[in-house]
Amino acid sequence: MAKNPSISVIIPTINESSIFGIIKEIRKLLGSNTEIIIVDKSSDSYYKKLLKTGATVIRQRDSGVENAIMAGLKAANGTILASIDADGTHELNGITRGIRMISEKKADMVLGNRLAGLSEGSMNLYLQAGNTILTNLFNVVYNTRIHDVLTGLFVMKRSAFDKIKDVTPYRAGIAFFAIELAKRGYKVDEIPIKYYPRQEGESKLAKSKFAYGVGVASHILFK
Repeated sequence: MAKNPSISVIIPTINESSIFGIIKEIRKLLGSNTEIIIVDKSSDSYYKKLLKTGATVIRQRDSGVENAIMAGLKAANGTILASIDADGTHELNGITRGIRMISEKKADMVLGNRLAGLSEGSMNLYLQAGNTILTNLFNVVYNTRIHDVLTGLFVMKRSAFDKIKDVTPYRAGIAFFAIELAKRGYKVDEIPIKYYPRQEGESKLAKSKFAYGVGVASHILFK
């Protein structure tokens, strides 16, 4: 466990083998004193492997990536908070660039824009279109200029998170955090990142992407 960390990185996971390489890369990028918190909803054997990484590991008892990230953020000690998916699809350098923007007071929350750097086979046209529609809706409602509100990477100021830490998460992925900050007047911005195909399995976010998208749209409009 890192002592007096300035940066905390939250990684929600369900049996993702890519996470072990991600942990090593984060330590190379950000230094050994970076606090890494894994929120895990997996098998006992996988949990035991996670413990050996030296990261803080929290067992998730409820469901939903929003609840997992919220649990990790509440346990974090850093003044700058970040989160990244455990599937290895997001460019890790996005965290360092997001930290720079936060440190320079250019934003309160920085999202990683995957659409700026899609690798072949990383996101199909259906998901690209749905993401663009939802992001445009977010931009209209909250007067922002972002391109990927459903990304799996963000960096956030601690002081901003403290204002929403008692909000009960709803089903919207990272858009939940963006919505709650934007409607309170915090600046949500983005940086371009590369986005790679999953190395194994399928996304665990939602069985019906259409129903999930409708739900996110309703949260953007009515929360």
